[in-house]
Amino acid sequence: MADITINGKKEVLDKNISIAELLKRKNIRPEVVTIELNDNIIERKDYGSVAIKEGDRLEFVYFMGGGSIRRNFYFKR
Repeated sequence: MADITINGKKEVLDKNISIAELLKRKNIRPEVVTIELNDNIIERKDYGSVAIKEGDRLEFVYFMGGGSIRRNFYFKR
């Protein structure tokens, strides 16, 4: 078992797993999140090979799409 912290919240894993397995368990697509493990950003290509261990701290940073809406699209002059 491994006690870890994800985004400031304590969690317990039943065993040491990779970042990729953790994302799979949480139904998070790897392409929409950046993982910081113990203050180091992990490259996506390494998610399958980096194991999460007792005491690790993870931050999940999500990217949101967006854009601007032209004012005259909603308001006619």
